[in-house]
Amino acid sequence: MATLIACQRQEKRFREAESLLQTGLEQRADKQSEAAAESFSQALLAIERCDTDKPEVQRLKGCIEDELGAVYWKHGLFEEALPLHEDAVEMFRSLDNDTLLMIALRNCGRTAASMSDIDNANAFYNEALSLAKTLNAKAMESDLLLESSRDVLMVTEDYEGIIERVSRALAGGASPDICHLTLGVAYYYLEQDSLALPHLIEATKSHKAGTRMSAYQSLYYLHQFKGEYQQALEYHELFNENMMLADREHRSEEVQRIKGEYDLQMQKNQLQSEQKLRSLYLYLILGVLIVVLAVVLLLLRQKTLSAKLKAEEMKNQMELALKKNKVYVTALALTEQITASTLDFDLKESEWDDFVTLIDKVYGDFTQRLTEKYPALTKSDLQICCLTKQGFSNQVISILMNLQTNSYARRKSRIKQEKMNGLEDERSFEEIIKDI
Repeated sequence: MATLIACQRQEKRFREAESLLQTGLEQRADKQSEAAAESFSQALLAIERCDTDKPEVQRLKGCIEDELGAVYWKHGLFEEALPLHEDAVEMFRSLDNDTLLMIALRNCGRTAASMSDIDNANAFYNEALSLAKTLNAKAMESDLLLESSRDVLMVTEDYEGIIERVSRALAGGASPDICHLTLGVAYYYLEQDSLALPHLIEATKSHKAGTRMSAYQSLYYLHQFKGEYQQALEYHELFNENMMLADREHRSEEVQRIKGEYDLQMQKNQLQSEQKLRSLYLYLILGVLIVVLAVVLLLLRQKTLSAKLKAEEMKNQMELALKKNKVYVTALALTEQITASTLDFDLKESEWDDFVTLIDKVYGDFTQRLTEKYPALTKSDLQICCLTKQGFSNQVISILMNLQTNSYARRKSRIKQEKMNGLEDERSFEEIIKDI
């Protein structure tokens, strides 16, 4: 009788885990990632109370862990996600389930890449690709070719390899927008402008502002270095326009990400506590945590609002001071109209020093933070960075620095490549300055 009851309980927990997994998959499809994480966590609790020596239990547990890891990855919890994916890999490997193993390896690859562990990411992706070929999974193979190119080959600067892989991915049906953008960038770095151009143009048709922004940025530099300044300016305007759209999208996603991380961390705490205690004491702790989190969020919101108001007030005061600075006034005049009158200026070193000091006050010790991160920057480099931070155009900055427009573009490129870890940082010069 006792054995029969135990078997019935095992079966009930197994069915409960199956149901929670399905619920989580539906919630994830509806973009309810926090709710999905809760369902996957509860499913993992249920399945761990079953006999884990049974193949069907191992398979279900592997699927749950892989899905929970994917939600953690989405919210930037990479160190929590990777062990879940790796455990799923070992389970599917022991079960000889190549289809599920391929998916779990892909998840391991992108998570390792997010943690900058490129060697492991490459190993995971290569094994997943090998399985995709064996299984004749064309769609998965195309996606893996594209993802491995962006996550691994772009970092290692294997542009020839990128072109070969992404061309196959595009032919196999992978995301056209991302494929064209990746191919355009690869050809651009190989200085094959005629081949880069059509791919970048295709990428500008994307419905995602971030993709369009990257394509317009590459098109701007491509035409800038070719001396086609009118076309370059048009692409620069489109870049700025889409950068603002992408920034708004990013801020919206960032708010959701932060909220999700709070929720996921609570769910992780709940999972760990239930595994240890499985008692009413856990729910009391969770109740306290929820209240504390609500209070913390409220305090953070109030603190952020207060800081924002103070920052705005300080910024207004500093902007009034900026309007009296000759460097700033000259830049504004050049922005409005370039004439013989506006070009007739003579800026003293003290006026430059005053401008940099004001920028530091407006942007919270901007140059100090910049030089701490990039100590090789010279005084002249910092002046360029301050003008860029204030939002002045390349044309205006080149005039103020007494440089030809193409010479300024090359200098800015050298600053990024030689003094700002350009080989490791895929962001543009403007994006780096904006993020400081």
